[in-house]
Amino acid sequence: MVMVQRKNCWSFFIFLCVSISSMLMVDLSRAQSTQVSAEKCLKCHPALRQEMASKGAHAPFKNFECSSCHNPHTSNYKYLVKEEIGKLCKSCHKGKKRAFGKKYGHSPFEEGACLKCHKPHSSKNRKLLLAAGEKLCFTCHAKKEILSKKYKHDPVKKGKCLTCHSPHTSDHEGMLKRGLTQVCASCHSIKTKSAQKSHNYYPVQDTKCTSCHNPHASSHSDLIKESSHKPFAERKCTQCHNSVRSRDPLGVKGDGMSVCAACHPSIMEDFRKVNTHVGQGVFCTECHNPHASDQASMIKGKEAKICTDSCHLDTKEHLRDRINKHKHPLVMEGKCSNCHRPHGSNFRLLYRADEISTCADCHKRHVSFTHPIGKDAIDPRSKGEITCITCHNLMGSRHDFALRFDRKKELCIQCHKGY
Repeated sequence: MVMVQRKNCWSFFIFLCVSISSMLMVDLSRAQSTQVSAEKCLKCHPALRQEMASKGAHAPFKNFECSSCHNPHTSNYKYLVKEEIGKLCKSCHKGKKRAFGKKYGHSPFEEGACLKCHKPHSSKNRKLLLAAGEKLCFTCHAKKEILSKKYKHDPVKKGKCLTCHSPHTSDHEGMLKRGLTQVCASCHSIKTKSAQKSHNYYPVQDTKCTSCHNPHASSHSDLIKESSHKPFAERKCTQCHNSVRSRDPLGVKGDGMSVCAACHPSIMEDFRKVNTHVGQGVFCTECHNPHASDQASMIKGKEAKICTDSCHLDTKEHLRDRINKHKHPLVMEGKCSNCHRPHGSNFRLLYRADEISTCADCHKRHVSFTHPIGKDAIDPRSKGEITCITCHNLMGSRHDFALRFDRKKELCIQCHKGY
């Protein structure tokens, strides 16, 4: 009886092993089914053979490993690639943390759009780049804006963008390889007599060079930015700063905005209005450059960048959300001050006038046939008057006309509940 039981157990064990082996073989055959010989691929894609033999071919491509990136049968992605391009590339090019895991990311890298810069199979340029040097950068970055000026920074002149910038990620703003001061100091010494004299002998070695100089090109010698603050242009540093011989030569001659207000008294009127940036603790140099600028009104950089980078971070995230693709044209152009006053306003959200009037300056026709707005139209939710921004989110929406909700029904039932 015992022998029979043992025999049955042994037979069952053998059966189990054979079954598992069969299952593994089936799974293995399925796994191998996507491994197609490159020769089969080349029957339909003969032009690729020459590319495979080229010196600058991508390693998997050169080794006839087509199926490492492509599925030969079906795919949810163009060209039958196995995964979204960004994820596919990063599955091999993981990069070290210090290379890819940094604070700032180049837009194509962040979006997984590797093919904006690289070719997938082969290239005459190193790193499989689409073009060499600055030619690649200028496919996205405005060449005219950077190179049209008379005086050019030497690396820019030679097309060596990567002398200063990192192409993928960086710990420094502007995708710089190092801190701004360190990048400049690697080529330019402030210790020479000519450099000290040109800075009126002020100790500027630890300051941001770009507060006065354009790092790419300028109409002025020494790459000084296009517009200069009058005291700076006249080299009257002591009009704002302490003497170079003082203990704090870079300090200013007054508290808060008093130094600025001495020459710009009219701005103080804006600061006395109901809503003001001063009330948020913002000092003049948060937005304006006291020395030189390439922008109007001596602001530090592009208007939208100044507004969103330091203070309006929630707006920045909303604007970056690709789902919110419907935005007001002025928002897309980064022209914040067309609707908002930068210093102070008697209207909410620092609008230049009341919300309806601000919109009506451009949208005159819409005011005459729109949904009831103004004092006679009350929002049942807030008990306040209905204005244009009650229904529209100008900073970005997933719905047509930047509406806050879908206009077919969802928008209407926010107020019209049916009772």
